[in-house]
Amino acid sequence: MEQGDGGDSPALWIGRVVGIVVLVAMSALFSGLTLGLMSLDKVGLEVVIGAGEDEHATEKEKAQADAAKRIAPIRKDGNLLLTTLLLGNVAVNSLMSIIMADITSGFLGFIVSTVVIVLFGEIFPQAACSRHALAVGAKSIPVVKVIICAFYAFAKPVSMVLDWLLGQDVGTIFTKKELWKMLDIHVKQEMIDDEESWIMYGALHYKSQQVAAVMTPIDRVFMLVSTAKLNADTMRDIYHSGFSRIPVWRKTRNDIVGLLFTKDLVFIDPEDAIPVEEFIQIFGRGVHRVWPDANLGDLLKAFKMGRSRLALVQEVNNTGAGDPYLEAVGIVTLEDVVEEILQDTFRNEPNVGRGLSPVFAFYKKKWLIGLCISLDMHRHRKECRHVDFGKMRLLGVDVDMDQDMFLTPDEVLLTYQ
Repeated sequence: MEQGDGGDSPALWIGRVVGIVVLVAMSALFSGLTLGLMSLDKVGLEVVIGAGEDEHATEKEKAQADAAKRIAPIRKDGNLLLTTLLLGNVAVNSLMSIIMADITSGFLGFIVSTVVIVLFGEIFPQAACSRHALAVGAKSIPVVKVIICAFYAFAKPVSMVLDWLLGQDVGTIFTKKELWKMLDIHVKQEMIDDEESWIMYGALHYKSQQVAAVMTPIDRVFMLVSTAKLNADTMRDIYHSGFSRIPVWRKTRNDIVGLLFTKDLVFIDPEDAIPVEEFIQIFGRGVHRVWPDANLGDLLKAFKMGRSRLALVQEVNNTGAGDPYLEAVGIVTLEDVVEEILQDTFRNEPNVGRGLSPVFAFYKKKWLIGLCISLDMHRHRKECRHVDFGKMRLLGVDVDMDQDMFLTPDEVLLTYQ
């Protein structure tokens, strides 16, 4: 059959051309929406909606969230949406090929229809919708709803079969390694800075880290033997160590019997030289013990439960001819875990050139008293002969603060220095 002969009226020919233009536009719509809407998975839409609902969201993020809210109900049944759009696209392209064949020769019709469909029905619309999927998809929702209703009788059974064979579309879920790679990409795009990315990496990574990787080896740990006396020299050593929790051992350094909190030393008069063992019987804390292969996630949970902020790391030593025993190999603190999360090391202020150790305590009446005991002055008793340390200890206990208490000038100096 010869197409385009003189028997066709101009009105019919123009009608066919107009029909082809309309069909090309519909093909572009179906093709673009197929790529654009299907690229917006459920998880991605939830992320966009959540970002737009944040109180600090920008106007752009709010606009994108509004578009995502309009798309989400349609995108919920992904197989139905996909079946409808593909069915409409195939129907439109088939009808366009038939009309194109009526106004051109067979080979010319093949060339023209292929070029028109590929360029204007596939490439251009898909390129545009892939970059502006939210905006185009949100504006096309009314049309998509009409198309779904038109093809529902056929598309719904097909989508149900796909749901049964392939399962529901749950969206894209990323592993921790994939999330870290996404963070790296965002850093390169300058969406987040290096410090933020390292903190996020630490939060994702710390649970897989073992205690042995962050602990302080036992030979580097400052400890006190239980037979030591809490005199001026010992308290000076405690102060200069810079630690707030100090393990106490009895027979060997593997025999940890408790923790000494330096803040409790406010109740001690160095002149009394109380043995450490007697002191920890009253003020000592128990030691939380962990294995070297324990992960930091479980350790952080234990710290958050209030058990302690320091844990003793032990392992079984079965070397030698004797029986196996638990050997202390190090300590790990809450600070070590936080440093692993933040991917940084805390730098404490140096205690250089300071002769006073500040100890702060809150009391029932919410008074804050700074009790500063000068160990150097206490060592040289002649310089603080007017100081009654027993009286000053009363400032750190729950007593009736309305009673009269007279302090010497030296005591006032030490109290508020």
